[in-house]
Amino acid sequence: MPNRALLTTALLAAGLAAVEPVATARADAVADAVATMEASVQDVRIAGGWEQDGRKGVFRVVIARSGLPQTARLFVQWIATGVDGSEALVRSVEIAEMEALKLDIADFVTESDPDGLSVFVEVIDPKADTDQSYELFLDHDGSYRFGPASN
Repeated sequence: MPNRALLTTALLAAGLAAVEPVATARADAVADAVATMEASVQDVRIAGGWEQDGRKGVFRVVIARSGLPQTARLFVQWIATGVDGSEALVRSVEIAEMEALKLDIADFVTESDPDGLSVFVEVIDPKADTDQSYELFLDHDGSYRFGPASN
């Protein structure tokens, strides 16, 4: 009989050793969202405030990069702030012309005003190692104008 108890104990110990530790579950939506963010998202900035139809919030500019040579995609988002301090994504617009150019974004400067958001983008042509400037003007309804800088 002692051998049977020893065998049972040994089997139980082996079974427990084979079980992988269980990760502690977290109820943190922000940490979970950041952990699952695409690696191509390489720049996220708050770009000033907006106010329209009794709502207000901030603009968020997102740049994602991919490929070799590396090229950028440009997105602008409207984040609304509720009276209780909660935040919600209201609108997200991709600037399709930026992706079509197959250029990378070196830097950008933003300026918000009552009409919307202006973004001045410095781009690099990864094939020619040259730089250029573009302008983006967004209205509150999501419409925009994008093209070479006029200055």
